[in-house]
Amino acid sequence: MAFVKVAQRSEIKENSGKELYINGTRIALFYANGKYYAVEALCRHQDGSLAPGKIDGEVIECPLHSWHYNIRTGELLDYLEGVKLITYNVDVRGNDIYIDA
Repeated sequence: MAFVKVAQRSEIKENSGKELYINGTRIALFYANGKYYAVEALCRHQDGSLAPGKIDGEVIECPLHSWHYNIRTGELLDYLEGVKLITYNVDVRGNDIYIDA
């Protein structure tokens, strides 16, 4: 994997997300609590995009059926144990955001 420039800081507002396509993979980039986080974009329930979900702290709620994931660790917080999304390292360089994907 290598860091890929994916966005500018101005593109993602506080407590919001954006879905990206990187090397054929759908990744959700979030900005919450002054930090950027990147996880697999699709909820494990029915493959709904997490990017437009509601953020509360480090928790994203899937807009389809309200499954909750920690955007720092990728862990599903309800329903099933051991379910986890892939997380990606994010690096901010000036105004540019990079993801290790």
